Amino acid sequence: MSPNTIALTGAVLCGMGFFCLVGYLVLQRSSVFKARVMQKLQSSGRRTLNLSEFQAQHAMAFASGHMAMVIAGAAVGWLLSGRLVGGLVLAVLIYLLPARWFAWQRKKRRQLIESELPDALLFIASALRAGSALSVAIQVLVRDQQGPLGQEFGLVLKEQRLGVSFDDAIQKMAQRLDIQDFVLVVVALRVSKEVGGNLSEPLQVLAETLRRKAILEGRIKALTAQGRIQGIVMTLFPLFLMGVLYLMQPSMKLLFTTTIGWAVLGVVAVMLSLGYAMIRKIVAIDI
Repeated sequence: MSPNTIALTGAVLCGMGFFCLVGYLVLQRSSVFKARVMQKLQSSGRRTLNLSEFQAQHAMAFASGHMAMVIAGAAVGWLLSGRLVGGLVLAVLIYLLPARWFAWQRKKRRQLIESELPDALLFIASALRAGSALSVAIQVLVRDQQGPLGQEFGLVLKEQRLGVSFDDAIQKMAQRLDIQDFVLVVVALRVSKEVGGNLSEPLQVLAETLRRKAILEGRIKALTAQGRIQGIVMTLFPLFLMGVLYLMQPSMKLLFTTTIGWAVLGVVAVMLSLGYAMIRKIVAIDI
């Protein structure tokens, strides 16, 4: 690295440190200003990362540091590429990637809960058929279930110990999970709690229905696997071909050093993204 680049990097880091220090001192001296800033950061984090209010309260540190990471990424991209466009591209990637990562983790957790739900319902139905109360059956499920579904039912039990009614606790659980199939479980539990009757039979029927639905979804996913793979291959193959041509033809470097080249790359990125999104939309069959 040249001396000018080292000096510029040091100046940027010093400037960021100065602004962070000033912001910290301002937040420590003004409680009202601190509350407003934290509320704004929380709302910004919820919009950017698609978090609920409950999750945003526990992700405050990440939401508050998200903008600082975007600024640092823009500065690093600008210094490494020597162009402002490189900094903007890296800043946009850093801005969007956490939201995609949270969405992927949320989807993975939801799929795991959906796979655990039929067995959990059968376990509760068997415990009720053996003469146990619903609260006792849920306690045994929480003790034996190590997955995320057991954690959610454990949170229901904790809320009940704090004085929250069973209906409110199970309704909050349904809101947290945001799973359409779990709404039927909530309705069955609330109706049995209010009206009474044999709850084991509805839970067993519901568990068998969810199990058959999971089998059907697995078959559909297997039949559409070829389409999903084709979408990935058709999206990555032009990028691979562009990399090969970049190594073989020196004139391909104009794509990264000229304004017209950056415009062409932008059009390519948009077209590839639209093509991949359309393929994913075609193979996404919901039942």
